[in-house]
Amino acid sequence: MSDKTRTSNTSGQPQAAGKTESSNWSRRRILGTAAAGVGALAISGIRRAKAAESSDYGSKVTPAPGSRVLGANDRILLGIIGAGGMGRHHIKSILDRKENNAEFIAVCDISEANRKTAVEMCGGKAKSFNEHEKLLEMKEIDGVLIASPDFWHSRHLIDSVMAGKDAYCEKPMSYSIPDGANMVKQVRRTDRIVQIGMQRRSTPSVIEAKQIVDSGFLGEVSLVRAEWYWNMGDLPKPEDMKLEDKVDWERFQAPLPPEKRYPMNPVKYRFWRYFWEYSGGNMTDQGTHLMDVIQWLFNDSKPPLAAQEHGAAYQIKGYETPDTFCAVFEYPKFMATWTLTYTNNWHDAWSIIAHGRKGTLEIDDKGARFYKEKWPANWEDFPPEPEHEISSPLRVDLHEANWLECMRTRKQPNAPVEIGHQAVSALHLANAAHHAKKRATLDPDGMTVRIP
Repeated sequence: MSDKTRTSNTSGQPQAAGKTESSNWSRRRILGTAAAGVGALAISGIRRAKAAESSDYGSKVTPAPGSRVLGANDRILLGIIGAGGMGRHHIKSILDRKENNAEFIAVCDISEANRKTAVEMCGGKAKSFNEHEKLLEMKEIDGVLIASPDFWHSRHLIDSVMAGKDAYCEKPMSYSIPDGANMVKQVRRTDRIVQIGMQRRSTPSVIEAKQIVDSGFLGEVSLVRAEWYWNMGDLPKPEDMKLEDKVDWERFQAPLPPEKRYPMNPVKYRFWRYFWEYSGGNMTDQGTHLMDVIQWLFNDSKPPLAAQEHGAAYQIKGYETPDTFCAVFEYPKFMATWTLTYTNNWHDAWSIIAHGRKGTLEIDDKGARFYKEKWPANWEDFPPEPEHEISSPLRVDLHEANWLECMRTRKQPNAPVEIGHQAVSALHLANAAHHAKKRATLDPDGMTVRIP
């Protein structure tokens, strides 16, 4: 789900796993969730020792070599897995930037309509697949863009790098902390270039803001606030929802245990982000963007020590993941809050505000602004001028271009898998606290979540 996408309708429809290792992977995924991220432990009562078992999907696969060494002028050949709204946004963005010198030659989605639309966007000649395994068999593909739902990211990313493909994987990178740790492990068994879709890492205003923070302008920071306000309106009532598209529903829910599989459910397909089986909700979705910036600027990109959270679905009746919440994160030298509501569009935007002893930083869609302490008493009549002001919107195109350039140079991109994993671990921890209704702590190993 991008910053521009307000509802999780058809943005990035999933491609399910094939039969290889699927039953073991499904079991471990559910257990991993319980151990470390979305709070299933507090719901299901799975014993803590058993729940600590982590994912090892892909560990028995021998990585294939890459298809070729790309020269500076070689045209990059791409495939896309998940051709819904977010996937098609990436197709357009990459093709519109001519200096990328790239084209999409294959499209994979479980939606017939999504496949058809994406193929047309790619010039009408791209091959079309329902199963991502078949796309990955195309040896001529250099890289794969993954824009499927959260609960398929692990499988799609690991399968892609094991097939010798470089990959750009949308955020949030993982469905649980064990999932993310295993994704890092399996990617690093290969020499593939992987970029996670956290575009603020490639946005000029955020990059320059990091440099000013590092100069000491803010002084000692004690509080950082991340906020997001949109009014998404009412989602369709489940009983009123109909699906006119032809989709492979069995592939959609393939990784789930039998008790979590349902007859065709248009609501769960179209609005998967609002159900715990498929997603960490807006906590992990939009939260990955903002908490990554906070951790990058103020904590060497590392996750927090502990988190607490409360939230609920106040407006979207009949759905599960909250449309409104507030989380508090404890870091070694400061605290951070992450507040979101999709029931009110105050400023109709997101922001990050960092409060230091010497100054304040504000980052939003318009750029970044630095103010000196102290704030004037008559600020309403005489608003202070920023000491530094950087005007720059978000640049998804630069993040995509960074990945494509790294495919040629073989250098690490701006948001490699380690960064993607550390960013979303903070949000998995908050979701664990949400379900347990207690403070959740993260051990130094970055894997073990403890709830008193």
